[in-house]
Amino acid sequence: MLGQCALALAAATVLLGAAGLWQDGSVQRVEAAGVLRVGYAVEAPYADLGPKGDVTGESPESARRIAVAAGLPRIEWVQTEFDKLISGLLARRFDVVAAGLFITPERSRQVLFSDPSLCVRPGWLVRLDNPLRLQGSYEDMIGQHGFRIAVLQGSVEAERLAPRGELLSLPDAQSGRLAVLQGLAPALALSWPTVRQLALEPPGRLLALPAAASASSPSVVAQGSRPPCAPDADRVAFAFHPEDRALQARWNQAQAGFLGQPEHLQILNRFGLSADDLPASVQAPRSH
Repeated sequence: MLGQCALALAAATVLLGAAGLWQDGSVQRVEAAGVLRVGYAVEAPYADLGPKGDVTGESPESARRIAVAAGLPRIEWVQTEFDKLISGLLARRFDVVAAGLFITPERSRQVLFSDPSLCVRPGWLVRLDNPLRLQGSYEDMIGQHGFRIAVLQGSVEAERLAPRGELLSLPDAQSGRLAVLQGLAPALALSWPTVRQLALEPPGRLLALPAAASASSPSVVAQGSRPPCAPDADRVAFAFHPEDRALQARWNQAQAGFLGQPEHLQILNRFGLSADDLPASVQAPRSH
């Protein structure tokens, strides 16, 4: 009997969370303010600025649709540096982070994540001559000497490469791109969708290479193609303050009805992504 009661209570808790009925007041706070503050850092294709300074990118464009579906107020955008996203969220400078933030154990101890919205593989941005002959996983860097890899401050790549060599920590992806172009670093370690887009920018002297999180993971794909969503891929999600469980639940409910739908797939295609970059849990047509 006690076991049945425990199961019933657990089921009720899940239903309450899915319906956004957690009594923490986070949804009411946002509604009373009349604005949903969304933090982002510029890193295409996840978040970027358009020609007129408008906030765009896969995460902000998706956030706009999800917020409307969730019945939340208008969005007020708050730009910050990548390594200030979590601290800004904890300081309540914004209510949601929409910036291609990867889910990691360390970050999950600090913030609440939405259900995953994307899954992406690691990548390298190198000059066309690829001076270190980089390919494969970040673990391939073990044993190499004299390299200085560019990374974003506070990024997953910085954490993974820190034990493997000297790093050039930079505030944003464009700074990393310039560092590689100017020879300050032989490579930029960042997600595959980001380095793929950076390589397309003029003057066109850079090459994007897919990597893998570990040496045992496959990383070789045809140039220009998209690696599949592999088990070791990084999961991307929106982030919330750890006390805002009701807001997270409301968001998840709206997000579930949006991901993989035609409007979402159009947004993905607009920013060089596709259904192949969706989590396996999202039901959507896969590209062939």
